[in-house]
Amino acid sequence: MMNTATTQEGYTLKELVIVVLIISILSAIAVRSFRKSTLKNNRQNGAACLIELQKRMEDYYTRNAGTTASSSSTSSNTGYPLLAQIGYSSGNCPVAEGNTTLYSVALTLPNTAVSNCAVCYLLTATGVGGQAKDGTLLLSVDPRSTAANADVYHKQHITPGGVTLEGWIFTPGQ
Repeated sequence: MMNTATTQEGYTLKELVIVVLIISILSAIAVRSFRKSTLKNNRQNGAACLIELQKRMEDYYTRNAGTTASSSSTSSNTGYPLLAQIGYSSGNCPVAEGNTTLYSVALTLPNTAVSNCAVCYLLTATGVGGQAKDGTLLLSVDPRSTAANADVYHKQHITPGGVTLEGWIFTPGQ
């Protein structure tokens, strides 16, 4: 009589569970990292939006020699335009991903945070939708400043937790 030994090939259930667990952990880390990277990349788009808005405001102010025809056509008789006059009528940042608005922009004129300055203004980009997890970007502009005496552009990033960070943070981990 012949004795033949049969061998089983394949993986045990224990081995398969371990492999699935490892893949799940790695996937969770990758997804979280991707989301943080996307928020940071979109923050750069929001900062670009604020810079573009500031550029348009200064251009409008320069072309119109800082004069105003009436308070209804400009903001508070400062010579600066209303957002609608420079292409931001909806209040949304034109930088969009998949037709989804990432930031809503606002103009505060005059910027009361700067004392005795009727021409100072504050531009705000507030994250909307998924970008709301990133907080708000601020650009405070004081056109009276010179390179010798002060910072013309003061940049801040307010996190959803209310923490104010100086500058717009683009470093890894932020």
